[in-house]
Amino acid sequence: MPSNDRYAYAVGRIRAMETRLLDHGKIERMVEAKNADEALKVLSESEYAEYLANLDSVHHFEQVLDHELRRVYLELRKISPEPELIGLFAKKFDYHNLKVLIKANKLGEKRDELLVTEVGNIALEELVRAVSDDDYSNLPPRMRQAAETISEQFRMEADPQLVDLLLDRAMYEECQELADELKSPFLKDYLTNQIDLLNIKTYLRVRRLGRPKDFLERALLPAADVDMTKLVQLAEPLEVLVDRLMYSRYASVVEEGIQTYQKTDTLTRFEKLADDHLINMIKKAKYVTFGPEPIVGYLLAKENEIKMIRIVMVGKINQLPTEEIKERLRDVYV
Repeated sequence: MPSNDRYAYAVGRIRAMETRLLDHGKIERMVEAKNADEALKVLSESEYAEYLANLDSVHHFEQVLDHELRRVYLELRKISPEPELIGLFAKKFDYHNLKVLIKANKLGEKRDELLVTEVGNIALEELVRAVSDDDYSNLPPRMRQAAETISEQFRMEADPQLVDLLLDRAMYEECQELADELKSPFLKDYLTNQIDLLNIKTYLRVRRLGRPKDFLERALLPAADVDMTKLVQLAEPLEVLVDRLMYSRYASVVEEGIQTYQKTDTLTRFEKLADDHLINMIKKAKYVTFGPEPIVGYLLAKENEIKMIRIVMVGKINQLPTEEIKERLRDVYV
């Protein structure tokens, strides 16, 4: 990691960019809008305005979010003294694209998921070539190894879950390695929290599906602070999990998230609480004068903002009650 004074220019730019993030008031106005068109009018008062001018239908709002995501990643790659910092968070787009392409190729299905372009580290054309030729030699080592294993396994049995399991594991291992190389305690702590919360959610899903312990072990991401296989058994009541994490930093997420899950049989509340936990973590970046933290904080805040706009717009298009949309919203960074 370069000396923190090299971040002076970047942090100055970030502070200006932070002022344009949507605050709680604008999100609230979007939620309270009477329909999707009115919600977009609120968004036109922000830096999304230039994309909205060319929008032909409210149902194509995702185009606006894609444009903004590309703009932010391009801008941050330009100003960051350490481009790998942005590359770490762009990995999820590379892996998402590879998952979609492999499933389409191996299962012979038409995949409707959006392929994210111009945001990841690997050109979409290269991923398309790798999958169509079944030649992954030009991909990063962990990604290559996972893709080759999937290809071998699919010759015996087509298992869509295997694609997600192996590629998710490879991605988080890559991210952890890069965080170590960047020598950033902030990044490492963020990844640890993210992995722990994903593993708790995975445990809940595997338990609901009635899958065996060996399936859980395959599904869990590389252990961070909480080792789910040692913490609790699949057959134990969920109250045991709540009790054993009572004094951890995840206590409030787990207690309220599991209580709601037991009542509703959905993980929507848990996912919202987990996202809020991570947002509260990165808010600390606002108080760092120089260093990578403000850049990471802004990037994650922007991704969170885009997620919230999507929640509001999907809710409005589907005419969900205002209160139901509010329940799904995440906390804001500003």
